[in-house]
Amino acid sequence: MDPSAAPDLISQARHARVAVVGGGVAGLVAALECAKLGIRVTLFEAADRLGGIVASAELDGRRIDVAADGFRVAPGALSELIDELGLTDAVVTAREAETWVAGGHGVAPLPDASILGIPANPFDARVRRIIGWSGAWRAYIDRLRPPLTIGAQRNLAALVESRMGSRVLERMVAPLTFGIHGVPPEQVDVDRAARGLNAALTRTGSLSGAVAQQLPDGDAGPSRATLYGGMSVFIDALGQRLSELEVDIRTETEVTGVERTAAGWSLTTAAEDGLDVDAVIVATPERPARRLLVPHLPGLEGGMLSPDDVDVVTLVLDAPALDARPRGHAVYAVPGTAPAIAVVHATATWPRTEGDPHVVRVTTAASDLRDGDAIAVSTGAAAQLLGVDLGTVRGTHRARWPRSLPSSALSPERDELRRAARRDDRLGVVGAWIDGTGITRVVADAKDEAERIRSALLWHADGTSAPT
Repeated sequence: MDPSAAPDLISQARHARVAVVGGGVAGLVAALECAKLGIRVTLFEAADRLGGIVASAELDGRRIDVAADGFRVAPGALSELIDELGLTDAVVTAREAETWVAGGHGVAPLPDASILGIPANPFDARVRRIIGWSGAWRAYIDRLRPPLTIGAQRNLAALVESRMGSRVLERMVAPLTFGIHGVPPEQVDVDRAARGLNAALTRTGSLSGAVAQQLPDGDAGPSRATLYGGMSVFIDALGQRLSELEVDIRTETEVTGVERTAAGWSLTTAAEDGLDVDAVIVATPERPARRLLVPHLPGLEGGMLSPDDVDVVTLVLDAPALDARPRGHAVYAVPGTAPAIAVVHATATWPRTEGDPHVVRVTTAASDLRDGDAIAVSTGAAAQLLGVDLGTVRGTHRARWPRSLPSSALSPERDELRRAARRDDRLGVVGAWIDGTGITRVVADAKDEAERIRSALLWHADGTSAPT
């Protein structure tokens, strides 16, 4: 940058105004990236708190995560932001724990040597426990295929079924894709979900051989982490930083409309008409985003992209039988075979002080049951899938959460919509529904989009600062 342009750039930033609609992780990060350059930012959140799906509740005298409780460990935007917020010393890595699957075969652990539920050894005792001898022999046929097969199948379901059979697909792979992301394997892109697997298939000539070749080294380190005190610590730190940067944060304020103007955008809320801004970043879940953007963004006339909402019941338990982590960190059910989609034993994943209660989260399809009935159903499902006495229930919490497609989803509609959304230098669209799930990915995408918007406000296409 030409040093002589710096004063004009600073002046332009102070005159620019951006509205961020949505106070989840994506919205908070987008607001921060704009505000720290001096741009005036107004952030609107319809709920009475910030954080979106990063939420906590006071249960049994403790602040406990009741939705997203961790993040994927990777260098990049999230790691840099955690450091920027002074939270690096608060990072707590996950303990090693097994993943189990439930279905007609009972409840059993997946083999350690697997990717996306695909086993490296079809005759592993754990694999045979899930798919039986006949399923194991069918999966072994994969090894007898011609060695020059070129890995080019991107549909996860088609790849697994054709190579290793329906039992591997239905009993080992489907519980993970549906339980974690809410989508069947038919909607998962192999090249995005397991980078390098198709290339390894070409080299080895078998899917099981490709999995074996792609397994991480033993010293790869933990793949997930959280923050001491829970992920809401991250939201608190983001909110505090935005306050220091004088971001105008308006909770319990729903944006009901956005309209283009000659200079940018005008936003309407229930309490205010015609808030004029230079640019707007929409960071809500899919349904409210569609309501705001249908008049302005081609491709939103079709059906919803995101999977159905889910109910999540959090249980705080005095259950000594769980001390041994009998079913690992989570049990995922074959779709349609159990009263719950997933049961996550959170205190099997994160460090736990002896004597502290256990935390279990139960995910079910969204229902119209009253809270008491839904909690009773979820408690029964947790006992069934964890296979132990849950002891004394010391606290409960129920909430409904939206789901979004993972970044690995086979969704040409979303791909085209994302491209269309990023052609307007005064409109940003961020969040899991438009780019993929996971806090690590959401932070990176929100940072990139905010950079695109703020650059357009501050610079001409030729690299000169915009006039004030």
